[in-house]
Amino acid sequence: MVRVWKFTESEWICEAELKGHTNWVRDVAWAPDTGFTTSTIASCCQDGKVIIWQCSDLDKGVWESRRMHAFDDVVWHLSWSVQGDILAVSGGDNKVTLWRESHKGGWICISKQDNNTTI
Repeated sequence: MVRVWKFTESEWICEAELKGHTNWVRDVAWAPDTGFTTSTIASCCQDGKVIIWQCSDLDKGVWESRRMHAFDDVVWHLSWSVQGDILAVSGGDNKVTLWRESHKGGWICISKQDNNTTI
């Protein structure tokens, strides 16, 4: 589970519990604010799933999830590009992949690198 917290005056309050993973969550990355009205979080898990969470109104706290991809091995780390349009994913298979959202709303792998090759 991923939790979204907010600091209000003197304490932290859990605003949302995002459920979708079936094992330990290994990393969470909040996409940079690029002027869009939607907030985006990516999370990865021991179960090999990467989930993209989006919320169009943080005050209401309604988050929608889409599974970006299911990998064959544990996914350890995520990192957004400065523009927030490319997501780097690395996992237990010793590969780094770069992903971009397509105009149809799905996610496509635009680059893959392992120990010896780059595609």
